[in-house]
Amino acid sequence: MAFKAKNINIETGADIILVSEHDARLLNIRAGDRLNVKIGSKQAVAIANVTSIVPSGTLGITKSLGEELKAKNGENVDISLAEQPKSLLAIKERINGKRLEYEDFFEIIKDGLKNKLSREELTAFVVALNIYSLDLEEAEHLSNAMVNTGEYLELDKKRIYDKHSIGGVPGDKTSLLVVPTVAAAGLTIPKTSSRAITSAAGTADRAEVLMPVTLSVKEMKQVVNKTNGCLVWGGAMHLAPADDMFIKIEYPLSIDPLLLPSILSKKRAVGATDLVLDIPIGETVKIKTKEEANLLAKDFITLGERMGISVRSAVTNGQQPVGYAIGAAAEAQEALALLEGRRSVPDLLDKAASIAGILIEMSGKKNGRAIAEKLIRRGASEKKLREIIAEQGGNEKIKSEEIQLGKHSIDMISDLNGNVISIDNMALASTARLAGAPLIKSAGIIMHKKLWSEVHKGDVLFTIYSDSAPKLYAAEKYATSAIPVLVASGSKMLIKEISQKRTVARKFIFER
Repeated sequence: MAFKAKNINIETGADIILVSEHDARLLNIRAGDRLNVKIGSKQAVAIANVTSIVPSGTLGITKSLGEELKAKNGENVDISLAEQPKSLLAIKERINGKRLEYEDFFEIIKDGLKNKLSREELTAFVVALNIYSLDLEEAEHLSNAMVNTGEYLELDKKRIYDKHSIGGVPGDKTSLLVVPTVAAAGLTIPKTSSRAITSAAGTADRAEVLMPVTLSVKEMKQVVNKTNGCLVWGGAMHLAPADDMFIKIEYPLSIDPLLLPSILSKKRAVGATDLVLDIPIGETVKIKTKEEANLLAKDFITLGERMGISVRSAVTNGQQPVGYAIGAAAEAQEALALLEGRRSVPDLLDKAASIAGILIEMSGKKNGRAIAEKLIRRGASEKKLREIIAEQGGNEKIKSEEIQLGKHSIDMISDLNGNVISIDNMALASTARLAGAPLIKSAGIIMHKKLWSEVHKGDVLFTIYSDSAPKLYAAEKYATSAIPVLVASGSKMLIKEISQKRTVARKFIFER
């Protein structure tokens, strides 16, 4: 049967070919069948989708498939049934609880990145990983497969340093201080970072307030060779690209079975030999207890060793935001003001100096924390950050006071006397996101009271900023209900009265 091509300009996340219901019945094609598709000398394997939107005798060619086949409207198309790929057989094995080898993971990732697997098939794989947890050998295989299906940053350095936080704490702009401090200490630290997934700002969002972060691997290498460090968005490069593919599946399902391979594959892709992993613990972050943190740290250390990366874990306080600023512009402003010596932010300074200090000590130097704090206080870290900003194409002369927050703001006021007894990190992040963060860089929150602060009736607990009045109103309405900052007196026992029955989905903190 002769077919004509019709380009359908939609991105489906897989190579999909649309077949009319009439033609599908005639040729015994079912939705999900794989078809060999040939146009002239070009051929590919695509997944059939049976539909009424294309007429009989026409095959709908979706965007990625059309690009692969260089398809033109009206061209002749030949199709035939294709065999199932090895990757799909491996997925079925995993669904049945069987262990997979490196070759299996490699085939799955390779076919997934080439759009040879459907979203349903990749989802089945991720869910199977969540049900049948990865052992460390499988995690190593999966990590290496993720590295080997992408590009690799090659630097002429014997040792390369990195840091990573598993996230969950609003306002954690630590990398904006750690990277220039470690680089100022003479160590190489090529920091790739993510954008926010569930938070108010990812490191890439914060850094982008100061400089471009969408660099190629070649451009990243040039920046690192000149300055010893960088702060770039990992999603712009082809370093362990499977991670973004899996995140799109994990996030809506609120599962995270690839945490270890995801992080370590990205570190291996930049050539990291020494890594500090920041594990915040607290009631409203991902890891709740020291015991959970210890178990996770041991897994990272063991898997890192198998992959040639020396890992040390820093278990940090995740009970409240780091510093006072939440949101891309607010956080960039606060970090730069600290480096300029214009603002005192004790907890941010302590966390940044501690993590930078561990990396410095991993290089063989002693008193790493003291070295890091001296570099920050004496301006060496600020100077280095400005060098990085300049090399990445930003304005190295930017001052913290030049960074603008949202033109609309509203103060959240305490209606009683007492002390701040708890802070809900997830509620603060949700408030900032309702205000427009992270897409609107100027949206966010400035905290005025933190844990155990004394509060008087009428005091401002925090201020919400946004460039959108409707978004600001939505954020205020949510914050009034969610109570992100809880104030109580010593004798007050009643926190909140609940009289309405409501089902609320559990929030999932997902940052990589």
